[in-house]
Order: sequence, then structure tokens, then C-alpha cells
Amino acid sequence: MSSQITTTRKVMLKHMLTAILFLHYPTFAKESVLIENVTVVSSHLQEPLLKAHVLISDGRIKTVSSSKIEKTFDVQVIDGTALYLAPGIMDSHVHVSSIPGMGFGVEPVAQKNEALAEEYYKQQPYSFLYYGITQVVDPNPGLEWKKFTASGIHPDYYRCEVITSRSTFPLVEKNDELSKSMFSYIVEQDVAETALNSPEQIGKRIAESGASCIKIYFEDGYGDESQWPLLSDDTLKRIRKSASQHKLPLVAHANALDMYQRAIDAEVDVIAHGLWNWGEFSRENEVSKSMHGVLNQLMSKSTGYMPTQRVIAGLGELMLHNSHGVSEYSKVTPEELIEWYKQPSAQWFKEELRAGFDGLPDEVIARIFLKDRVGKGNKILKILTEADYPLLLGSDFPGSPSFSNQPGLTTFLEMKAMADAGVSLTAILSAATINNARQFNIDEDYGTVEVGKVANLLLLEQNPLNTVDAWSNIHHIILHGEVFNRSDFAADTIANKSLQRTSR
Repeated sequence: MSSQITTTRKVMLKHMLTAILFLHYPTFAKESVLIENVTVVSSHLQEPLLKAHVLISDGRIKTVSSSKIEKTFDVQVIDGTALYLAPGIMDSHVHVSSIPGMGFGVEPVAQKNEALAEEYYKQQPYSFLYYGITQVVDPNPGLEWKKFTASGIHPDYYRCEVITSRSTFPLVEKNDELSKSMFSYIVEQDVAETALNSPEQIGKRIAESGASCIKIYFEDGYGDESQWPLLSDDTLKRIRKSASQHKLPLVAHANALDMYQRAIDAEVDVIAHGLWNWGEFSRENEVSKSMHGVLNQLMSKSTGYMPTQRVIAGLGELMLHNSHGVSEYSKVTPEELIEWYKQPSAQWFKEELRAGFDGLPDEVIARIFLKDRVGKGNKILKILTEADYPLLLGSDFPGSPSFSNQPGLTTFLEMKAMADAGVSLTAILSAATINNARQFNIDEDYGTVEVGKVANLLLLEQNPLNTVDAWSNIHHIILHGEVFNRSDFAADTIANKSLQRTSR
């Protein structure tokens, strides 16, 4: 009992000292920041701007100049020599209410481990910032998203709201009332426009809620199964019309060929998953003529495409030995949660995957995900890349209850996966910055290093047009004009500072 009390006190003290740590940062946003002699890397430039001088004031970029800028007494000066200034990363597909290894906070495993879940929620915003993610879009916010925005320092947060019905995915999949409670917009089909839960009235309420987009699901069953109904064509048309009326992008969950066709027919703005389930062509090694036709439709309608390869990779990596022992986790994951991943109770989702594959050996299941399905996604990505089609960076973090995807790190690994698939570093820069901003109608504020835009920026130690690893070699994170050392956001740094203060 005494050890439990000691652990509880330690956790409480850690949270208190973490709050003190960030409350006492100098408020640079109220001052000016001048970055001198830096190389600016931004998608609106044909080539990097060398020896630039960038002035930030009131949280926005005031000047970008090749000439020196006169210093004032209240300006914070940063020597940008040998550094690269880039826009902050935008991940347009994350789920901040979902805990790696547990699922959404209202689901059974998270409910059984509430203390661990709360530890995770407190660290999560800092973990995204540790990897330079300064804006996120959450297409399914669940019920815990306000814990993310309640943090004193967090990436700028945008959310969709989900429209589903009682008979369609994802609501139909939930087995308990608490899990079902995360869905607030339950559409009724074949009702008048004035009905409370009509597509029209739900679209209006979502717009009034402050959401930035609407999400709908095209999922009739996992893998080759097709037991779940979809929303009717008429309901989809009405949702599309309502979304347009309220200027809300319409985002679709789809990853199978037939579901892609349904989403494209429904005139969605974004398909938030890569096409890794080839349906009737699943045993083929090359992209069929029919699949080329679907991709041509996607491109002709300028539908946004997120590869989301980390969804599949996270499933495969979970089946590998010691999948919880990744060294990078210490920077983004609370130590207590990492320790839980080692326990038998944390292997529940791995057991579900084993059962779903009829007891195949773990290494075979891993290969199915990491070689076959990732490989199929890469072949689709190659076609779009060769067509110079603009991509969107979206990791779908965590993508599943797998603990192989962790906040921030997953976004960086998604960028690496794009590079491994042959996407150019220039295209990755655009996917992570301006493409996402344009797709979600916030490019007036984000996406490039230009005068007037929000000063969510990264100072990198390498040129991101030379190596994708530059996105992980971060010197400083700038959030609304405030300058932070990367290490200040690391989970183990925060814990160590708490321990140091405890010993005094």
C-alpha cells in the first residue's frame, strides 16, 4: 500500500512540476523574434532562400527579407546560420482521444487503466510538438479531445465530426453503451429536412459546434467481409449538400477498392486512407485496369489522398518480438505506459489479430501487413506520384489499438514511409505543409513561410529537401511566435526535471 501511495504522489508531483515548467516559459509571443542568416525552405519558393532574416511579432511572420533587419531592445535574436527554417508540420489525420494500446478513452481497456490513460493524455500534446507537428486535424475527436486543447501548450487543433447511423460502421461495431457515446451525430435516413437528425439539421449543428469538417465512413466489413450496410445514396447526397452549404470539407474513411468507388461517387473532398485493400484483385501483384480507372476518377475530381501507410505498418510491427521496446518511445510516451506495454494484459489486441488470422505464426502475420499490404499501398502511391498528384500527410495516428504507433513519432515515420515509396522530398514538404492547409481551407494562416502567416515554424539542423531525416533533427519549435527547445517536450526530460525538483 505504501508503494502505491508513493507512486501516486510521484505522478501528482510530476504533473504539478510539468505545469510549472510550461507556465514559466518566457512569453516570446509578446516580444519579437528575429531569426538571422537562416535558410528558408518553403513550398512557395522555387528554391531555398539563403541568408534570410525573418521577423516574428504578435505570433505572426512580419518580415522575410534578404537584408538585415534592425534590432530593437525587446527582440529575441536567434542565429540561424547553418539552420533551416520550415513551416511546422500539419498532420491532417490524428485521433487525440485514442490511446496507443488501449483504443478510445471510453472503450473498455482504457476504462480499466484510467490512471495510465490520464498520464498519456497529459503528455500527448508535447509529443506531437517534439516531432514538429504544430497543426493537427482530428477526423473522429471522440469525447476526450478537450483534454488535448486544455493543455497550456499544444498544436493548433482542428476537428471533424462524424456522421453515422445506428446500423452503419463505426457505431454498429461498438458493443457497449459507453463506447457508443462517442458518436453524437446519428443520422436518420428518409426523414424530412426539418427533422432533428436529418442530414441537413446535423450538418447545421456540426457547423455551429465549431468543427472544421465532416467525416463519413465507407466500411462494410474488415478485410473481405461485407456484413455492415452503408449509408444510402440519397443520404450521402444530402450530407454532401449540407457540407457544401456550411463550407465544411467532407472526409471519407475508405481503404478498399469498392469503398473507394462509393466515396468518389459521393463527391467527398478527401479520402483519408491509402488504397491497400484491392478487393477482387487482392491476389494480383500489379494494379489492374479497373483500379487505374478508379485512381483516374480520384485525380480528375481533385479528391485529397492520404497514404496512411503507418496504419498497416503499426499492425505488422505489433506482431514482431519486443515491439514495445523501441528506443524512441522514451521521448513521446510516459514511462508508466511503456512498462504497461510489457504486461500480458497489454497484449489483448495482438491476441485479437492472431485469432483473426486463424492462429498463423506472428512472423507470418507481420509479413502479410508489412510486405503485402504496405506493398500494395506503395504501388498505388507510385502511380499518383508519377502523375505528380498532390498528396496529403495524414498518419491516422494511432490507426488501431496497436501500441506500435506513438504520437508525433508516427507522423515522422509516415513521412519516411512516403520517402521509401519513392515520393520526392519536395512533394513530402508540400504534403506536410501547404497541401494540408489548402485542403482544409486554412492556407491563409498556415503552410508556408510568408508574411502574415501564423508563426508555427521549425528550425531544422538539416535541409528537408536533402533528407527526410531532417524533419526529426529539430533545433527549435516555434509555436505562435514562442520559441521552444525540442528537449523541453520530451517525456523523459519532463520526468527527469520532476525527479530533480523532488530531490531538492
